[in-house]
Amino acid sequence: MRFLEKISHFIIGGLEDIFYRWGKFLALHPYPIVLVSLALTALSGIGFIRFRQEHQANLLWIPAESPYNLNQDWLDVHYKKNRRDQLIIFSAENVLTPESLIQMYELQKAINQIEVNGKTFKDICTRVPIANLFHTDDKRRRRRETLVTEPIFDPTLSSDPILDPTLSIESALEDLEETAVKNETNYAEIWPDYYNSEEEEVEEANFWPDYDADYSNEREDVELVQVIKPKVRINYELYGKKNNTGPKKSIKQLPRDIKCGIVTRLPEKCLQSSLLEIWRYKEDLIYSATQQEIIDAVNLLETSPWFSFRMNYTSQLGGIVRNSTGHIIAAKGAQMYWNIAVPDDVELVHSQGSGVELELADATTLAWEEQMIQITLNISHPGVKVFPNAAKSFADVSADAIFFDAIKMAIGYLLMFTYTVLILGKLNTLELKFYLAITGIVSVGMGLIIAVGLSSAMGYPYTPMHSALPFLCLGIGIDDMFVIVQCWFNMKKEESDTLPLHEQIGLTLRHAGVAVTITTLTDVFAFGVGAVTRMPGLESFCVCTAIGLASIYILQISFFTAFLSLDEKRIKSGRDGLIPCFVHKNYTAPAWTNFDLSEYIVSKYEWLLNSWIYKICIILTSLSLLGFGIWGCVCIRQKFDPILLLPADSYLRSWVSMHDDLYPNNGWEAEMYTGRLNHTNMEKMEAMTNKFQDLVDNKMYITGTNSWWRDLKTYAREQKNYSSWQSFANPEEFPMILSDFLFSESGTTYKGNFRWDGTLECGKPAPPIIASRFSFSFYIFDGPEEHIPAKRMVDSIVAEAGVSETAFTHVKIYAAWETDEIIGYELWRNIGLAMMCVALVTLVLIANIQICLFVVTSVALTLADIVGFLHFWGLTIDIISCITIVLAVGLCVDYSVHIGHAYLVAKGTRVEKSMASLRTIGSAVFNGGFTTFLALVLLGFSESQIFLTFFKVFVLTVVFGLFHGLILLPVVLSIVGPVSKEDLMSGASSVIGSSSESHLSSPTSSGPGSPARPGYANKGFMAENGISVISDSIDNPEKKRGFGKKASWDVESKY
Repeated sequence: MRFLEKISHFIIGGLEDIFYRWGKFLALHPYPIVLVSLALTALSGIGFIRFRQEHQANLLWIPAESPYNLNQDWLDVHYKKNRRDQLIIFSAENVLTPESLIQMYELQKAINQIEVNGKTFKDICTRVPIANLFHTDDKRRRRRETLVTEPIFDPTLSSDPILDPTLSIESALEDLEETAVKNETNYAEIWPDYYNSEEEEVEEANFWPDYDADYSNEREDVELVQVIKPKVRINYELYGKKNNTGPKKSIKQLPRDIKCGIVTRLPEKCLQSSLLEIWRYKEDLIYSATQQEIIDAVNLLETSPWFSFRMNYTSQLGGIVRNSTGHIIAAKGAQMYWNIAVPDDVELVHSQGSGVELELADATTLAWEEQMIQITLNISHPGVKVFPNAAKSFADVSADAIFFDAIKMAIGYLLMFTYTVLILGKLNTLELKFYLAITGIVSVGMGLIIAVGLSSAMGYPYTPMHSALPFLCLGIGIDDMFVIVQCWFNMKKEESDTLPLHEQIGLTLRHAGVAVTITTLTDVFAFGVGAVTRMPGLESFCVCTAIGLASIYILQISFFTAFLSLDEKRIKSGRDGLIPCFVHKNYTAPAWTNFDLSEYIVSKYEWLLNSWIYKICIILTSLSLLGFGIWGCVCIRQKFDPILLLPADSYLRSWVSMHDDLYPNNGWEAEMYTGRLNHTNMEKMEAMTNKFQDLVDNKMYITGTNSWWRDLKTYAREQKNYSSWQSFANPEEFPMILSDFLFSESGTTYKGNFRWDGTLECGKPAPPIIASRFSFSFYIFDGPEEHIPAKRMVDSIVAEAGVSETAFTHVKIYAAWETDEIIGYELWRNIGLAMMCVALVTLVLIANIQICLFVVTSVALTLADIVGFLHFWGLTIDIISCITIVLAVGLCVDYSVHIGHAYLVAKGTRVEKSMASLRTIGSAVFNGGFTTFLALVLLGFSESQIFLTFFKVFVLTVVFGLFHGLILLPVVLSIVGPVSKEDLMSGASSVIGSSSESHLSSPTSSGPGSPARPGYANKGFMAENGISVISDSIDNPEKKRGFGKKASWDVESKY
């Protein structure tokens, strides 16, 4: 114990001497100090050259070497995403009505007509080929004028890649006819949508109607053929659900060379989907549709009349109502979908907002999406709700919340500035420290510039969490300014004005410097341990915060103190506090400006410590709070939901709520990726897909799969007459059947699922597979207790199958799920490290193990209450609350450590020492907590989850920190606090409780330039603790300097 005391005395004595010399120097040279401070701030600002923002969740909240990031790197090489999804949910009492269908069509037409930089949707859309060989809208073909089986050509939604139709297509058709004659094949049976039916009414039409004038003139000898006039609006025979109960019919195939000649020239259409495609986006059909036709269509169709892709229109509907037979009769919601492709040769926009994950986009795409959002939000129909979810929505909405909260930030600064003006000076025109308060606020801003500049130079990014940095630095860092000014006032009370100004500033910093160093060390250590984490975003934020607090501390003892000396010169010269050019002569301040409200309140509170009833009530209250805290700690959920980053009143939050309500089973769609594949891997592929199907059948974790392997087997069995997949799993047949499958109606949608070592060509064996994928859908999970087992299950299936050397599942929500897996460990580890740092700093500076244990226990109780009550306040353990809880350690420790230290140096009985600690430091502790609250109070009105979380955590930190520091700890110390015989003996001469005068003595290090004042009071401690010193000259010749017998912070009384 004595050894610890000697270490503490040595450190504090050395710091006092250093700060005394520093204070004298800057008072003698204030302008150079100010210029150097500004220069160093500007120099640190050079780091902004490397400034960068990071918003992607996988680069912020999970380790760089995590499976997600490693898989993402692989995907960036093989499946670089350049498509952007645009979704709209159309909700009404019943969307399966003609009125709702017309309203959806008007919305779809308005969106397709959006024009940005001369481009509309047809110019920037993702294009896909139609699946049916003869299902085309191209005018350059032999067709029927029909409304039944094929959409009418729309120049805004289709393109024609045919290069030489007069030769290739005509030749292909002639070859087709010749082959049909030779093989006696009736292709009208194979493609009834293309050929005429004897039962239908016919009329004559040109073979290539409306192709072009020149071609028509050259082909006047073309035979006129019969074209059908439809009798039905929707061809359920072709696109409806088939009866699979009967025997399978062997379908004769088009010869491969003829088929490929047509397939490779199939037109493409813009990728969009909605109920409107049932009527091929034709206005006359949509406006004349009946409710019965709509209901029949969604119940009977299984293939899209627009693309000829397999389509389940039921999946587009939400809030479905079925009759007793299971048929859909109504629905409350319908989805509308557009897809945009970002060209490779455009200039990308990398700064798109403050979302957690961004996608590639160019300026044209972003502008188109913005107009789409505005059109959707401006829809106004009675009983109809329409909400968009564009690819840019998440980034924009989360960024807008932070941007508009900048107004609250400015108001918060104004509140802090007003409070600072009131606290720093007195409310009279001469001693009002208006410009000194501005200097203090400016020093905080300079500290922020240094923090961001240096952290950027070190390579740390600016994250969405950094938006709360100004509030933190203002609420915490400005306390140093209050301590310095309070030390100045205490010094003025004790010293005559005959001392030179530089001596006064030196004496002020001699004591204030030590006090602010203690608190700054605990804060920087508590924040700094956050850098020892596996989460890059948390590391970046904590490093920047620690640098900011340290920078503000340095600026307060240099830049601000230099202005303090200049401000004192202003007062001595009689210059006005608001208008310095105006000089007061013979000014006398009003007496009421000297009233100290905080000292009055503390004096009224002290008598409660003498009441055992009060003590019992406080202990019982604390135990009750602890009980609720533990209950909340047990019940609080660990869940990182990026959706919570969205403001509650945002349109995207409404979209998410509506989606979860209407589509409760539609979870995230994930992809299963593989590396190189060939026929030898198909046995493992079969085993893996069967296990996935078992999960679907058992309704465990996933709702369904969309596997190319499953459809390939079906194609081989029904189209190629293979009895089993083993029959074609050989090096000769597998590449060919895979190629045929991918150019068939059932397989063309899977072309994008493969990456080839070569070029895939129709009619030729498929080249070696470099990568492949198929999709599957999760259920909606309520939290990590559900999604973590689900992810582990599918990952184990993939790992056990060993389909290829590279095989994994992936979806962007995995970044949040992986965060959930590590966030709990990171939280408790960081709290443990912070508590260890606090305990070490406290033990060294206080040098009393018992007091140190009380302080650490008080901090632990505060943390338990904070975490527990966060649960009752509606928060979960996520990345934001994790950061703020760790930061709370550095805040709440100040409240307890000052009380414990003041108790230790006081004299008398336990009750007297506890009362002395409240008198000497209670008001200062309360003031520090209140300034933190004042800096963050406006965050409670924020729409940003980040700011709301900060507000809730820090309000609880201030409330429980002050309760345990100012109320519980003095009560405990008054009962079981450490007390020595020397304390009891000294207590007889103490006037604690009956006198407002108390004195602190500390050893001083006398050196050149420092006044030798035995037992000079440590005003830094007294200023921070609110002590009013009447006399600083204590005659104690027996007391030795340095490692004396008595502690350096003894409280004595002199009469």
